[in-house]
Amino acid sequence: MGFQQGLSGLNAASKQLDVIGNNIANSSTIGFKSSRTEFSDLYASTLAATVNTQSGIGVQTVAVSQQFQQGNITSTNNPLDMAISGNGFFRVTSDNTPNGGIEAFSRNGEFKLDKEGYIVNNGYYLNGYRMVNGVKTGAEQPLQVSTINSGIAKATGAVGERGIDWSFNLDGSAKVIDPVVKPFDSLDATTYSYTSGAKFYDNYGNVHTVSVYFARRAPTIDPVVPATVPPSTLDVNNWDVYHAVDGTLVAGAPTQVKFDQAGQLTAWSDNTITIAADTSAASAHPQFDIDFTGSTQFSGDFSVASQVVGGYAAGKFTGVSADSTGVIYAKYTNGITEPIGQLTLYNFANIQGLTPNGGNRWLYTSDAGARSMADPNAGGMGSIKSSALEESNVDTTAELVNMIVAQRFYQANAQTIKTQDTIMQTLLNLR
Repeated sequence: MGFQQGLSGLNAASKQLDVIGNNIANSSTIGFKSSRTEFSDLYASTLAATVNTQSGIGVQTVAVSQQFQQGNITSTNNPLDMAISGNGFFRVTSDNTPNGGIEAFSRNGEFKLDKEGYIVNNGYYLNGYRMVNGVKTGAEQPLQVSTINSGIAKATGAVGERGIDWSFNLDGSAKVIDPVVKPFDSLDATTYSYTSGAKFYDNYGNVHTVSVYFARRAPTIDPVVPATVPPSTLDVNNWDVYHAVDGTLVAGAPTQVKFDQAGQLTAWSDNTITIAADTSAASAHPQFDIDFTGSTQFSGDFSVASQVVGGYAAGKFTGVSADSTGVIYAKYTNGITEPIGQLTLYNFANIQGLTPNGGNRWLYTSDAGARSMADPNAGGMGSIKSSALEESNVDTTAELVNMIVAQRFYQANAQTIKTQDTIMQTLLNLR
């Protein structure tokens, strides 16, 4: 029996060394999960014996189980590198069609763009949902970036974009200009008090200019109020505001901006200028408003307090990045980042039931039990760390110690066979 026991021990020790060697070989493999060898003893069954005097008949390898503890996360310079901090696996497929090819799961976040703009790792495509205007749409599918318009632009006042919020301080000591004596003329600076300009954008991202001209007028009493209010307290400061688009004065009555005696806009002030829509092929844009809310009339120099313009010029695609919830953003030279998709994470009732498939991937089997999916950082899933990778969870020091132990295990079993051989030789030499 000693030969059988020793041989089984050699086989077990050899398997253990194989597993340790594989762990050490992959100690620098991103997303790799270490394994351990699990053994059980062997006995020959007997029904006759009333007292157990059996010796075991050796050892067997019952499993090589993977250990899915979190690996260390290290930063990189690649914005498409993604590490999962916590539970979950990336879902990847071997085909770039929805639900096409082989489905696999991975913790390796070394992603890059292929020539068609798909986000890939080792020939497999990262899966998630496309986003349109920041909302997930359609079915889960391989994420593709190349469908994004490389010249993305948005007009001022378009859906989801403001017009122009523009506030000033108009000098309260400015002289009144009589429009009868000096009718407004944008080319004659003596016919208005101050001017300022702002840029806005059309549907194609072309830049246009709107100019405003402030002309102080004589105070008036506005509006009709109860006789109990002294008229002297109702004097308001009046300013006529003219505007031009791309240097062309817009015809019509000027906007009237009015300030009370505390230098604040009154309830009777016309605080907005409406810029009409342009339907021309070369510079089309929607109608939008210029809003002067927040403007004041205090003593001191004329100044622009704030200017916020909606829309943006055309920008070229420069790359992608991800946030902690797995939203993938396209980045453009105009400073705009646009959400284009969101990856999904999967988890399993028994992750050790997954089958390793090489390439840092696992395949689903029924042993893995029920599977769940959710956005990163939700539903029990981990968060995504962009520009980072999860290192192998192999403890190299521990593996080297285990290797020494496995070596002794192998040597001891070899010694068992050697001793049994010596005993057999002694018996054969009996006369």
